[in-house]
This record gives sequence, C-alpha cells and structure tokens, in this order.
Amino acid sequence: MYAYRRGMLKGSIGNGNMTASTTVFANTLAMQYSKRLDAERLRRIVDAPTVEAAFKMLGDYGYSYTAGNTVDKFIVEETDRFIAFIADTVADRRAADALIAPFWYNNVKLAYKSRFIEVPSDAYYQTEKDATKIADGEYDDADVFLSRALEGLDEEGESKPQNIDIAITRAMYKYVLSCGVHSVKKYFRAEIDLKNILTAARLRRLGIRRAEFIDGGKIALDKLEAAVSAESFSDSFNGTPYEQAAERIEENGFSSLGAFERDADDFLYFMTDSPCAAMTTFEPFLNYYALQRIELKTIKTALVCIKTDTRDTFFERMPKLYD
Repeated sequence: MYAYRRGMLKGSIGNGNMTASTTVFANTLAMQYSKRLDAERLRRIVDAPTVEAAFKMLGDYGYSYTAGNTVDKFIVEETDRFIAFIADTVADRRAADALIAPFWYNNVKLAYKSRFIEVPSDAYYQTEKDATKIADGEYDDADVFLSRALEGLDEEGESKPQNIDIAITRAMYKYVLSCGVHSVKKYFRAEIDLKNILTAARLRRLGIRRAEFIDGGKIALDKLEAAVSAESFSDSFNGTPYEQAAERIEENGFSSLGAFERDADDFLYFMTDSPCAAMTTFEPFLNYYALQRIELKTIKTALVCIKTDTRDTFFERMPKLYD
C-alpha cells in the first residue's frame, strides 16, 4: 500500500498548492522514468518466443520481473507502482487525487459488480480506500459525486455491468473536473471528448440510440447525439481538434474503432507533450502520466499478442508516439 495523504477524497477535491521546488522535483523524477520503451524495444518484446521471455525483457527495460507471472497480474502490479509514484511524488493533493481517481473508480466498479458477478480479488489496484466497503453498501469513504451515483444505482436496483460502468464513470469525471488544476482539467476534458466520439461511432455502427454520453467535455452533448444519425459523421466535428480522427472513423466505415482508440491515446500524449513547458508547471508530469497509461496498455496488447500468437496484429495497434 502506498503512502497516500488522507483527507482529500471526501466531497469535491480540496484546495492545495504545489511550490515551484516540489513541482520541479516531481517533473524531474517523472522525466527520469518516462518512456522506457521505443519502437525497437517493442519489436523485440513482440518477437519474444514466450510471454515469460517478454517479461524478462521488460525487466531489463526497467519494469519489474517475477518468474511465472501472468499478463493481468503484471499489469496490475505495474499500475500499482504507477499509482504509488503519483501519490508519493505529486505535492498538490488536488492534482494527485484527480490523477489517481481513474484507478480508484475502477475498483469501485469491480466492487459494485461483485454483488452480482464473481470478481477476482487480484483484479483490484492498490488504493488508499477499501473498495470492499462499496460491495457491502458502505459509502462513507466515497466523494459526493460517487455517493450520488451509487445511491442512484441502488434505488434503481441496477445490476447490468454496462449501466453500472456508465454511472460510475460519469461520477468520476465530475470528481476529477472539480480539482481546480487547469492542466489536469484540460487533459480529462479531452479524454471525455474522445470517449464520447468513440461512443457516438459505436452507436452509429450498431444503429441504435442510447444515453451513454459523458458530460464535462468541450463537445456539446446535442452535437454528439446528432452525430449518431447525421448524414456525415465527421462533419459533426468540424472545427474541433478531433476532426481528422473522426474522418478516419468514417473513411473506415466504422469498422476499425480500435484504430480510433489508438488515435485517442496519441492525441492525449501529444497534447501534453510541449517542448516549451516550464519545469515549474504541472505539464511535464502530466505528459508522463499520459505516456505511462498508454505504455501499460501497449505492453498488455503486446503480451496478449504473444500469448495468442497474433504478433502481426500488434503493429497495427501500436501508438504512433513510438514511431
């Protein structure tokens, strides 16, 4: 369990200040651990004869190595180290709580769904809050947004995993957008937009309309709803930073939404990758955060491709930031 400073997860995210010296320190450490992989190292990993051999390579590249590990356990363990690094390094608790929130809320989803389906105990990330209390219907540790969402699910008697995920995800974004840190809010607003575009494309491909969009992004919800049935899907996003990505979705006939997920990862990374960002601002650490989330996802994809002997498909999914 990492050393997490208590007292900031109740209600909306509280006030906090990060001095220039602690910001520089956090950014320096983040840059030191940033981008342990590149295209050549990823090629070597994917070419490994076995998953175990790939684990050993990852150990050489700065990741942990435990003999006989599984793909899922490895990703959870590395994510736990990532969470601990954020908690121990970022001095501004508003920012740290917001960056850790996706992992805590993931635990909440698992815990709530464990009332209806079996959830492996090792699927949870190590966070300061105990998610088993959520499974027992105890919401004392939940922030106000999460409490409202969970109580709403209880009142509706909701048991469908997809509806549970949507309700808790919406609460998470309300929480992180309450942090008051401009760069963090900008990052998560973009993430909301990208998730909403993907949702619109998926609904259009399925030919259905459903209330699955997340509030809080820059793109208005009515524009997203209109895109589902508009004559031109991509025209709905003209004048936005996502115009080209939407065009590629339409050009592919909505058949390759996985490619858009890769484009979304690239967008978030390059959005935070500013060579002129001052070390006294939060942007360098945020770039590390975006990269590490992408890298863990990319590693999991590589390991699964090895395990299923579908290595050739990996490079179709590899983010362009590794080119």
